[in-house]
Amino acid sequence: MRSLRDDEHEAGDPGGTVVGVGIRPVTQVTRSGVGQASLRWKPQIDRSEVRSLLSYLRACLSREAVHTHEVRAGHVDSDTCACLPTGPELLFSGARETLPLHPESARVLRLSLRRGQALRYGYPLVVVGEGTDRAALPLLTVDVRVVDDLEAATGAYDPTGAQGPLVRPVGPPDVNCALLERLGITDPEDLFELRTRLRTGAPDTVRRPAAVAELAAKVRTLLSRLEIERVDDIDPLGTRGLPRVMDPGAHNVAVVFRAGPGGQFDTDDPEPGGVEGILADLDPADRDGLHPDEVGGTALESLLGGAPEDIRGPGDGEGDTPPISATALTQSQYEVVRSAMREQLTVAAAPPGSGLTDLVDALVRTAVGHGQRVLVCAAGEDDVRDVLRGAGAAPAHPVVRVGGSRHRAAEIRLLDRILTEHTDPVADDGDPPPDAEETARHWRDLSEAWNRVQHVWRAMDTMASGGHALARLAVERVHSIAQGWDPDRLFTPERGGPEYWLHRAERARSGGLTGLQHRTAIRRELGVPTDSDHLVRLCAVARMESEWRAAVDRRTGCAPLGRLTAELSEARERHRRAGAACLRAVTEPRLRRGRAAIENRLETLNWHHGSGWPGLPSLLDTLPAWVCRTDQARALPPTPGLFDLVIVAGAERTRVAELLPTLYRSRRAVVIGDPAHPGPTSALEPDEERRALAASGTAAEHLESRGLRHGSGSALRAAYKAAPPLLWLDEYHGASPELAEIASQRCYGGRVAVHAAPDLTGRGDVDWRDVAGTCEAAPGASYINRDEAYRVLVVVDELDAEVPPGTTMAIVAPTQPQVALIRRLLAKRVLRHDVRVGGADLLGRDGDTVDLTVLSPMLAKGSPAIAERRVRRMSHLWSTVFTRTRRLVVVGDRTYWSGDDGPLGDLLAGASDPGTAPDPARTALVERLREVGTSVLTRQTVQGWTVDLVVGFGARRLLLLLDRESHGRGLRRLVARGEALNRATGDPVVVVPAWRCLADRESLVEEILSAS
Repeated sequence: MRSLRDDEHEAGDPGGTVVGVGIRPVTQVTRSGVGQASLRWKPQIDRSEVRSLLSYLRACLSREAVHTHEVRAGHVDSDTCACLPTGPELLFSGARETLPLHPESARVLRLSLRRGQALRYGYPLVVVGEGTDRAALPLLTVDVRVVDDLEAATGAYDPTGAQGPLVRPVGPPDVNCALLERLGITDPEDLFELRTRLRTGAPDTVRRPAAVAELAAKVRTLLSRLEIERVDDIDPLGTRGLPRVMDPGAHNVAVVFRAGPGGQFDTDDPEPGGVEGILADLDPADRDGLHPDEVGGTALESLLGGAPEDIRGPGDGEGDTPPISATALTQSQYEVVRSAMREQLTVAAAPPGSGLTDLVDALVRTAVGHGQRVLVCAAGEDDVRDVLRGAGAAPAHPVVRVGGSRHRAAEIRLLDRILTEHTDPVADDGDPPPDAEETARHWRDLSEAWNRVQHVWRAMDTMASGGHALARLAVERVHSIAQGWDPDRLFTPERGGPEYWLHRAERARSGGLTGLQHRTAIRRELGVPTDSDHLVRLCAVARMESEWRAAVDRRTGCAPLGRLTAELSEARERHRRAGAACLRAVTEPRLRRGRAAIENRLETLNWHHGSGWPGLPSLLDTLPAWVCRTDQARALPPTPGLFDLVIVAGAERTRVAELLPTLYRSRRAVVIGDPAHPGPTSALEPDEERRALAASGTAAEHLESRGLRHGSGSALRAAYKAAPPLLWLDEYHGASPELAEIASQRCYGGRVAVHAAPDLTGRGDVDWRDVAGTCEAAPGASYINRDEAYRVLVVVDELDAEVPPGTTMAIVAPTQPQVALIRRLLAKRVLRHDVRVGGADLLGRDGDTVDLTVLSPMLAKGSPAIAERRVRRMSHLWSTVFTRTRRLVVVGDRTYWSGDDGPLGDLLAGASDPGTAPDPARTALVERLREVGTSVLTRQTVQGWTVDLVVGFGARRLLLLLDRESHGRGLRRLVARGEALNRATGDPVVVVPAWRCLADRESLVEEILSAS
């Protein structure tokens, strides 16, 4: 690909001498930067406020753990869950105000009291799952508590005088949130509707709060809505005792079970990954808990409102830290890395396909290379695997996976491998590091290469901004000439430049003898009338021409675009090689010196089978890079500032309560997530959350303003509230450019530039299968469109026979009833391809990208307003589907969605084409090219790419891209598009500065003709 110069003269080297940043080579790991930062403190955080927040979050987590508690099928009829004897159901039917417990259920009660767990009653029992994953979860649940002595003495709750302890319900009946989660029902509106319908019409809610009106009918309706088969007939008048067999489905059985945290033995430490571990971390009374007095200096300080203004990483006072990366960092990625090495809390938005994995890898490499400890916390197991896979793609340093006990075997294998691969004898502590001179040279190369990258970035920024300004001024200049005000005629070397005549015109407007003299000179030398209007216009033209000539000088002083592009590529490759060498120079000596720490950790892992942190603190200087799930931070010692940097990935799916322990363990933090995601849902009822607020003494408005309220938002939102501004990863690489452009505009405010190759198969990225269905309320709650579901089945059958083997396919629908219906219909088909079915979170990760997605948007003409509001605001549905699929087939009501102000409306209308708007630069160039005898086509699609002009020379052709970019990032993307076009077509591709189309057409056309 070629680029046209902005003038005919050769510009000098833009670079000059590169002055390297004085980075000292890191050959021995220390807690680099710990205790060295110069901190300028804001007011300290309120410790009592922190304790109140911790108390509130603990109460919410504990109560939510009760709602979401699962009982394994193997624990039925044990001291965890006891089946009640045969007989009538008492509480939900309203037959009794209390429930007598037989010996087996009394044992469950005693253990719940001993361990501080909630005692719950449930009916009917539903068995879900297969094999070891099988669980026994009642459909309806309610908390129960023991009747106190006064109540028992009065006989108010036990008219029969039954033997055994009595319990009575506390609060209204509830639909089991653990069961709903198992079935994929996580939308808060679904839960709200189910609870409302369940509690409607209940008699005597004061004396019998758990009573359910028309119990049998409601249970059958809910089971039908949830697609749960009935093993027994639902008959509350005659419940069965212990189920005969634990077949999947609903059993006519009532149970009492323990729920919530506290299920471990008193001697057990909390297992990382469970709610008990998070609660222990958030307990300031625990010896190993989060202590408010020690929050200062950790990344948690920023989240809680007492952050220092600036925290420097390595190289304090020596400039920015050169990053280390295995891939070419974009400017937006580098801004995150730069902030991460300086600021206590950095918040970054990572839309799908924007390079999150590469960024995390660069952050880890940079921290490790500069002698820092780094912890990566990811939202789920798949996210952790992505991090480890990214680190393994270009291995340069070990990354240790920690978490629960099952991860210890993997850690043992890693440590064994490290000992085997690094067997060189350890140098004496007093000896200089091996190859110290060569190591120092690697660090100089890294610094110089990165300075060169930044220098070229700045040069491209100057070129782009100057060209953008010139394009605007060129239009004004042409308009001025058309009105008879030609700057080249007015401002000549003989008469004087625009600055000279601007000064005289301004003095001429002032009046008096001096003004008369200037007006006379203007009439005599310029031939311009000197009335007020003409003087004002002369001033405007002079200002414009002065700005124009200065901009031309700046632009033509830049190096050619081709040279800058080549320099950038060379500097990036040199930077990558130097970074890899620096990382090796740091890592290998550190591993050799740390053999004793590795052997000690191995020994303790082999004989210590409990929890705790045996041999871990001494290992962190030898192996400074660690990774775990965000809720598994308890796997690492709860030492404030234990790590220099923590990276929280998937923060949009992380709760605030899970974020606090990770930030407490680090001095600095980077919190990264997708801002289109609504955040994790909560099973808490509003009254329960309000009680937790009142008990902790915390004001709801205060927590809400800071994004710390449980169940409303995410860790990403809380971090952004504490540390704006939000840094954006602003380049998309992935599937369909057409779909990603719509997602960028509709979900991310146009902040993401799409840089993806088009589909060359000729099928197109979007296909619409029209079906005029009906959106109706589903039994129990939510909404469904049966006509769409049946048509989806037909479309999937067609696609399954059409697409080539190996094609990955997904079906996405916005509501759970629609997903369940499609899944049930699909189960009756035998397909050639594996087809995944799910809701908005089905394509929740970059690793979930598929070749083909069938979307059932569900809404149709006459849809209920609440269904419309619910589906239209699901921005994470559109963002994931539109960015993680290469081909989209929509099965929906075309008439309904046509003209809609949303993503699907954009699909039907076609992506807006900025090239269809009037463009004076393109028009002027096309006119001149046709005048010299060439054929010109505008806004053509060539090999899937949009080209501004296709210029024909007989059998040859030239592809032109107009440079209208306002910043260097856009200019680099334009160059990359040109290079891709050149590779795809073999035709010459030329980048043409838009401003020269108006200001220098003759020379420009000559260069275009010569470039062919």
